[in-house]
Parts: sequence; C-alpha cells; structure tokens
Amino acid sequence: MAFGALVLGYFSTAHSLASAIAKVDPATAYAIAPGNGVIAAKYAQEAFTIAPTMEANSKPADLARRALLADPTAVEALTVLGFQAQLRGEVARADRIFSYSTALSRRELRPRIWAIEKAVDRGDVADALRNYDIALRTSNSAARDLYPTLAAALSEPRIRADLLTILADDPVWGDSFLAYAATSGVEPEGAVALFREGRKVGLEVGDDLGSALVNVLVSQNKFENAWAYYKSFRPQAQRNRSRDPGFAMQANDRAAFDWRVGHDARLGAAILRNGKDGLLDFAVPPSTGGQLVSQTQLLPAGKYRLVGRSSGLDQPRTSRPYWVLTCSDGREMGRFSMPNSDERGGRFAGQFTVAQDCDAQTLSLVARASDDIMGVTGQILQAQLVPAQLPEGSQP
Repeated sequence: MAFGALVLGYFSTAHSLASAIAKVDPATAYAIAPGNGVIAAKYAQEAFTIAPTMEANSKPADLARRALLADPTAVEALTVLGFQAQLRGEVARADRIFSYSTALSRRELRPRIWAIEKAVDRGDVADALRNYDIALRTSNSAARDLYPTLAAALSEPRIRADLLTILADDPVWGDSFLAYAATSGVEPEGAVALFREGRKVGLEVGDDLGSALVNVLVSQNKFENAWAYYKSFRPQAQRNRSRDPGFAMQANDRAAFDWRVGHDARLGAAILRNGKDGLLDFAVPPSTGGQLVSQTQLLPAGKYRLVGRSSGLDQPRTSRPYWVLTCSDGREMGRFSMPNSDERGGRFAGQFTVAQDCDAQTLSLVARASDDIMGVTGQILQAQLVPAQLPEGSQP
C-alpha cells in the first residue's frame, strides 16, 4: 500500500509539474508526462509552428495523433492535423477536422479563423460575424489578428448593420473595437458611417472617439469628411472662422478643429478654467521655442483678421510670441507678433490672406526663444479669427 501510494504520488506530482510548465516549455512538459493528451497537443503545435510541414509521418503529426489517442478533445492537436491537410490540398479533410475542432471548443483561435473564412466564402456575413464575436470573446490574442480585417470591412453597409446588432448586446470587446476603429486609420470613412448609424440605434460613441476619428481624417488630408463628421457633434461650429474664442471648452481629447496645445511639454502650455470661460496659460523656459496652441481651419479664400486679448506678456520685441496661419502645403498666409499686455489693454489684432488654392490651414501661436532668465510667460484670454469684412451688425 505504501509503495502504491508512493507511485501514485509520483505520477500526480509529475502531472502537476508538467501542466505548470506546458505553456512555456511544452517539450519538457511532454518529457515529464508523455501520456497527457493536452500537453502532447501543445508540443505538437509548437513543433508545427517552428517547422511547418505537410508530411503525415512528421513529428508534429505523430505528436498530434498521440495526443488525440490520449485525449480526443485535444483541440490543439486537431489544429495541427487540420493545417497539414490544408497544406496537402486535402480541403474536405481539413474542413472535417476544423469543423470538429470548433464543435469541441470555442476558445481555439485558429479553427475559429477557419470558420470565419468559410463563412466569407459562402457569403454568409451573419455567420462570419458570429464567429468574430466568439473569437473576440474567448481569445486574448484575437483582437490583434481580427481587428484590422473587421475595421477594413466597415465600408460595407451590410457588415455595419450586422455588426451593430452584435454591438447592441454590449460584448466585452465592443468598446475596444470602437476605439480601434476610431484611431487606427484602417478605414476611417467606414468608422464614420458605423458611428453615425450606431447613434440612430442607441450606440454610445463619446466625443473622445469622435475627436480621435476627426484627427485621423485630418492626418490623411480628408478635410471635407473630417469637417462633416466634426459638425455632427459640434453643430454650432462655423467654417469661415475659428472656434471657441474664449477657450471655454474643457476636454482632454480634442479634435484638430478645436484649440489644441503643442506636444512639447517643455513649453508649459495649458488651457485652464477661468470663470465661465477659460484661458491659454504658457510658461516657456529660456532659449526654448515652439508651438503653444493650434487650430485647424478650412477657411474659404479671402482676407481674415485675428483679434484677441492677452495678459501677463512682457517681452522685448524680438522674443514675443507670434501668430501664424499656415497652409496645409507649408505656405504661410501671414504672421504677426503679439504686443505686450500693457499696450492697448492687452488687445491684439492682425490680418491674414487665404489663397484660392489653399483649402486647409492651421492657425498657431508660436513661442520665440528668449534670453530672459525667467523665460516667456503670459496668458491668452481671447482669440478669434474672423472674415475681415463682417456683415453689418455682426459681432466677431
């Protein structure tokens, strides 16, 4: 009895040890527990991944068959045999193996991808998306493999309609995919259509994702599409002038058509709350320059003036920040330096001329490098770009 207990304890310990190391070293795990079907299947899959082969008498095939003899539900072994059949051109055999694998387990990704491909071949959109849903719910690595293809398919209205039906059930991967569709740039127009159609059926898409999608479209020079979608969640925006003159918008995620501070953290620029409105505050170290704030424009050709008010700016003429309007092709449409805040009550104004062949522009406030030991500091309380000739009775 003691000897029997010792033998059982050995095999139990060996099995536990092999199971523990199977994920990182299937070969060693198989050497410890060669009779374990799941471990043999993992070893077969590793061997096939390292050296793919179609031979029926190869090491991966032999390991896969041993695994199935020990455990007929070892789906990783089925995956190996299925792919080998595909490599040999034995389509019917591969289909039977993968079909059996998907019936056994929802968690094995490769057979699930096979199921997606078969559904696509049949033109069965609903079944393809059902398998997408299963794979994304059950596999941690599925998003990396499936999101690009699913995002690229958003240009198809039927796929969007069926996908919205799945998203309505709030799957665990739903928010993650919406973020990917908004930011990846794979098919931004399709993402716009998905978000618009989703809004009609109650799909919540936050302004942060909307802003990210606008920025992707702008980065791809798809300015008209970007503006059309921006207007869907910023309905008061006007194309012939800048937006948010009082820096009142308080949001971390901003679209290119909103005020956005520069990416250089050394410049110390931030949009802060100031009563009901806001302000742009900046503190630039000595000998440092760069973009403090910017806003993308789609101004029609013509003359424009920038008006605003500052506080706290006190610099020599050569180190004062300046406003510049730049065409998307790099041409300057004009620039002017800021006056110090003790001049004219801090008010400033300047003019720009937008050329006929410049469809998109960027309005920027740029800091010049200063030799002052305190650097350059100040605040912009208001700034708005408006047509130079306003209709009678209108306000900038």
